[in-house]
Order: sequence, then C-alpha cells, then structure tokens
Amino acid sequence: MFHVKINEINERCRRDPAAFIEESERSYTNVIESIADCICENRYDRTILLLNGPSSSGKTTTSHRIRDAIERRGICSYAISMDDYYLSRGSYIVPKDEEGHDDLESPLCMDLPMLSEHLAALVRGETIEVPTYDFMRHIRTDEVKEVRLEKGEIAVIEGIHALNDVLMEKVRESSIAVYMAVGTQLVLANDWRLAPHVLRFVRRAIRDKNFRDAPIPETIHMWRSVRRGERLYIRPYIPSADFIVNTYLPYEGCVLMNQLKLDAAPYHQEMIEAGLKDLVRALDQFEEISDFSLIPDNSIMHEFIG
Repeated sequence: MFHVKINEINERCRRDPAAFIEESERSYTNVIESIADCICENRYDRTILLLNGPSSSGKTTTSHRIRDAIERRGICSYAISMDDYYLSRGSYIVPKDEEGHDDLESPLCMDLPMLSEHLAALVRGETIEVPTYDFMRHIRTDEVKEVRLEKGEIAVIEGIHALNDVLMEKVRESSIAVYMAVGTQLVLANDWRLAPHVLRFVRRAIRDKNFRDAPIPETIHMWRSVRRGERLYIRPYIPSADFIVNTYLPYEGCVLMNQLKLDAAPYHQEMIEAGLKDLVRALDQFEEISDFSLIPDNSIMHEFIG
C-alpha cells in the first residue's frame, strides 16, 4: 500500500502543476511499458492476457494502453469481451444477494466454463467461435466471431471475473494476469486518511455524472452493491495476478475533488450515511487543477472527466 500526503500534493500543485502531471503520468507509463516488455518476452509460451480490476480502477484505459504498447512491439492482439459470455436471461436462475435483489455481477450469470475452454483451445492453436450477447434483449444471439491465434499472438480478456479460478484452471501456465486498482491511501492528517476504495468512489461519481447521466445519490446507492461484488468476486483472486498496477495518479485529487465538491454539496448527509464521512471532510482540502489541457490525451483521467 502506497501513501501520499495531501500537503505534498498541494505544494506540488501550487508550484508547477504541469510538471506534477507529467511526472505522475510518466510513472504510470513506465509500468505499462514494463508489462508490455514481459508480454513480448513470453509471447510464445503465454498467449493469454487476463486483465482484472474493481470499478473505476481505470481498467479501460490501462487495457488499451497495454494493447497499444504490445502492438508497437510488433505483437498482434485480439480482444475478447467477457460480456459476450453472459448466459441468456431465462436460461438459468439468477442468483440473489442478501437482500433478495438480482446479483447480476455473480460469475454464475456467465458461461465461464465455455470461456475457459475457448481460451485453452486458443492456446492449442485452434479456432474458436466467440458468442455475441445482446444486452437490449438479454440473450446470446446466433452471431459468432471466429478467432484463432497465430504463433506469438495474444488474446486479451478484460473483466471482473478474468482471474476467477474457473477461468484460470486451464490456462494458468499459458497466461499473464494483470490486476489494476487504486493502491494508494491518501493521508490528510495523522488520524485522517482516505482509503483506496474511497478514491475510486470519487472517480466513479464524476464518471457517472459525466457519462451515465447518474446523479450523486444514485452512485451512492449503487456503491454498497459494487463493494459487495468486489469483496466476493474480485478480491479473492488477486493472488493469481502476475502484475498489480496501481492506477492512482498523485495529481488526480486536484482535478476530481473540486468537481465532486460542487456536485456533492446537496448530498453530504447521504454520503455520511454511506460511510463516506471522511470524504465529505476532504472535499475542500485540495488545490485545484482547472487547466485540463495539461492532462495527456491517453490519461486515465479522461475516463472520468471526459
């Protein structure tokens, strides 16, 4: 677990925000390049790349950056969406959570055995038929996409169940697994810290407002279910990861907290009741970075701020 002090963040933001952003982004890029080097070196033996992480961990950007990095090294990759392996609604009994609500994040909603066999077939050099899932009708369609890996090519699978034992069982020795999450605790005072999952909530709240037309109370309401899914379906499999990527950018609080401060002002009580009391206290503690042109186009931040 990394720790960053807010007084240091604010000082760097005041002194030279451009240099602060550049250094933060460069550190993140170095990690991506290191993983890409490992994939390149092992591409003939480890042809499956599994990418996993909790909500708002920056999975989409990190996944794209890794694929871009390996393709710059001359390695062809194919993305396989785990979403296409959802079971058709009505073909199985939807599991319930403790409150009797549908648990659509459960691995039982997906055909992980089929995906596991498909990945094993790719490792053997065989052609697979990737299904297509229609989320409007909640069914698997008849449309399929053929995928076959030539020697040295990589299949990339991203999703919350990417490190599940059912999936890993047949390809553990033929895969590289990457877990992505905020791995930094923000220190505001000796007895006052923001945990990584709180920092991810900030990201998600901004993203939901900007891209999903979801107000802060809706994100707060969903957060308990999101955290439950992480606890049950993601956290137990972290030890399977070959790489753990800390996607936290030290400058991000100076971008996100000031946006959230304005949006969350009417909802402090709801946040406190949801266990986010420390976040409410922290919202006005950050220097502001308002010039988004300083943020590189390929930054994780654009998943949240646009």
